[in-house]
Amino acid sequence: MSGESTVSSLGEVEVLRAIAERMPPPPPGETWGGDDTAIFPCPGPHLLFTIDMLVEGLDFDLAYCSGEDVGWKAMAANVSDIASMGGRASRAVTSLSLPPGTEMGLVSGLCDGLVAAATEWEVGLSGGDLSGGDQVTLSVALLGLLDGPGVHRSGAREGEAICVTGSLGGAAAGLRILRDDSLATVNAADRGRLVTRQRRPRARLKEGDALRRAGVTAMIDVSDGLAIDLSHLCDASRLGCSVDAATLPIDPALDGLDRNESLELAVIGGEDYELLFTIESDRIEDARRLLAPTGTPITTIGTIGGADRTLGDRALDEWRTLGWEHLREP
Repeated sequence: MSGESTVSSLGEVEVLRAIAERMPPPPPGETWGGDDTAIFPCPGPHLLFTIDMLVEGLDFDLAYCSGEDVGWKAMAANVSDIASMGGRASRAVTSLSLPPGTEMGLVSGLCDGLVAAATEWEVGLSGGDLSGGDQVTLSVALLGLLDGPGVHRSGAREGEAICVTGSLGGAAAGLRILRDDSLATVNAADRGRLVTRQRRPRARLKEGDALRRAGVTAMIDVSDGLAIDLSHLCDASRLGCSVDAATLPIDPALDGLDRNESLELAVIGGEDYELLFTIESDRIEDARRLLAPTGTPITTIGTIGGADRTLGDRALDEWRTLGWEHLREP
C-alpha cells in the first residue's frame, strides 16, 4: 500500500490549499481562487460559454492515463468547443469530485495537466469547486471571446464543400493501443504518437479563428467521431451530405492497417478534435492560406446538400449507430 496522503486523510481545507499552491496567480486587477467568485473585466460584447465533464470509467481510465493526461484533456475538450465557434479562449473554472481514497499525487497531476493546457491556450484558471464522489470527475467551464460573428452548426448552404482539418482516427487508434496493445502492425514511433493523440489532444484554436475569418459557414469539432458530428451539422443545417470515403485524411500512422479497419477508426473513433466545416468551394484556397502559419492541412471530403446523407457506400445513419454516445445503451 502506498504511504502517500489521501484526500480523506487531509480533509477539504488542506486539499484546497494544496491545489491553490499549484495554480498560477491572477493578472493585476483580477480576483481568482480564494473568494466566493472570480472577478475579471468583461472583455467584449459577445462571450462564448461552454462546459465539459470527464468521468472516470466512462471518459478516462487511470489504468492507462495519468492525472496530468486527464487534466489536459478536460481543458482541451473545452478549448476545442471555443475553436469550433471561431473564438478565443479566456477564463475557466473547474469542479473536481474525488473518492475518499484518492491519493494526493493524482490530485497534483490533475492540477498540473489543467495548468499546462491552460498555459498552452492562454486560459486563466479563475477558480473551482471540490467535492466527494464514487469516482474521479473533472468538469471545466470555459469562457471564450468572439472578434466577430460566431460560426454555428446551422449555417451550411446547399452545394458547399465539406472539409476537415488535420487527420482522423489517430486518437481512437491510440485508445486501442492503450486498452489492449493491439494494432501490432503500427511501428513503435507511430504507436507513441497515436497514444499521445489520445492522452493529450490538440485543440485547433488558431485554426478555428482563421477559418471564421476565411468565411466558413458552419463548423463543429470532431469529438464524438466524424459520423456523429457530421450528423449534428447536417441536422442543424437541415441538409443532406455526400462524403467520399476515399478522400478522408486518415492518420498516416494507420496506413499499414486494413483499409476497412482504418476507415472505421477515422469515421466513428472520435476524440480527434479536428474541425469539420462547410465553405464555398471558391474560398477553400483562402482558408488554406490563412491556416498556412499553423501548419494544419485542410482536406475536402464531400458536399453538403440534397436529401440523402451518405459516407462512402453506406448511409451516414448506419455509420452513426456504430459510434459511441453517452447515455445510449449498447
